[in-house]
Amino acid sequence: MTEQSADIVVIGAGAAGLSAAYFLSQGANVTVVEAETQPAYHSSGRSAAMYIEGYENPEVQALTIAGKEFFFSPPDGFTEHNLVTPCGGLTAAGPGEDEALQRYLRAWQPDCPELVEIGPAETLELVPLLRSDWIKAAAYDPTWHNIDVHGLLSGFQKGLRENGGTMHSDFRVTAIDQTEGRWRLTAANASIEADLVINAAGAWAGEVAQMAGASNIALTPMRRTAAIVPAPELMGDWPLVHTVSEDLYFKPESPGLMVCPQDETPSAAMDAFPVDIDVAVALDRFVQVADYEPERVMHQWAGLRTFSADRRPVVGFDRQANGFFWLAGQGGFGIQTSPGIGQLVADIVLQGAQPEAAIAPDRFANGA
Repeated sequence: MTEQSADIVVIGAGAAGLSAAYFLSQGANVTVVEAETQPAYHSSGRSAAMYIEGYENPEVQALTIAGKEFFFSPPDGFTEHNLVTPCGGLTAAGPGEDEALQRYLRAWQPDCPELVEIGPAETLELVPLLRSDWIKAAAYDPTWHNIDVHGLLSGFQKGLRENGGTMHSDFRVTAIDQTEGRWRLTAANASIEADLVINAAGAWAGEVAQMAGASNIALTPMRRTAAIVPAPELMGDWPLVHTVSEDLYFKPESPGLMVCPQDETPSAAMDAFPVDIDVAVALDRFVQVADYEPERVMHQWAGLRTFSADRRPVVGFDRQANGFFWLAGQGGFGIQTSPGIGQLVADIVLQGAQPEAAIAPDRFANGA
């Protein structure tokens, strides 16, 4: 059996694990282990990632903004291309959804000054595909951007290597033990020892914690479905459109139009796959709001988005397993928060900073 050693071992090579490893490797010897044969195989590699500051809750917003400079002005040599490109976001309200739209505006306008309410005529100018008999009002934010997921994750990997860190794929952890303050992670044909374990295992984070004897924090993987349909005629450079009821979004996505029912179906940790009924629901909801009925589905997929009970990430040291660090529960915001969370992890581990109470693992102490 091959045996290796590091200061820090990160379990999981998705956006969370790679971002943490990138920043940590600037001051420590870091190894990333990934159960699959390639990094970002699960949720991170299946994300329709957007940079959206007014998203989910204030903690997610703060972590997103913390990485803003990284996205818009990445470090020299990190990437040869822009990590973000303008897209814009349209939040559409149909019949009977006026108050829902006003709640949305009240929640996000104070921190998103470019978010404005627009009427049906202006909405249809932005996205003529919407049904004129359905759209009643909308909110538009021009600051939404598409994220180049491949460029971002490749940059994290490149930086990790340049900093002397390593990554091992096809390393499925089967046991985690601690002896005299040092962790030992065992896989089929290899093992790694380290002083600190970062649990960035996504949907499998609960299983990893159980192996390590760490706290029992409830995390729920939820399946989300997406499909690509042929592009409508005269499709323009439209913004992402999502309903204020949060049951549909769509946006231009090569080679056509991506449609998502914004489903959140609890799931076991697994290699998620699309279910026919979810794709059908997506198309049905789409034709209710759009003046276009796709004739076929070109591509479909699903991924798991793992949430904590309060839909906030779990970031910080475990209260009962010394040297075990949580980096879990990124839900559907793992890509857009990855630079902010990665830097935060490095600040906590290497500089002794403290996470905000709202995201610290201790908030779930005693079953809270």
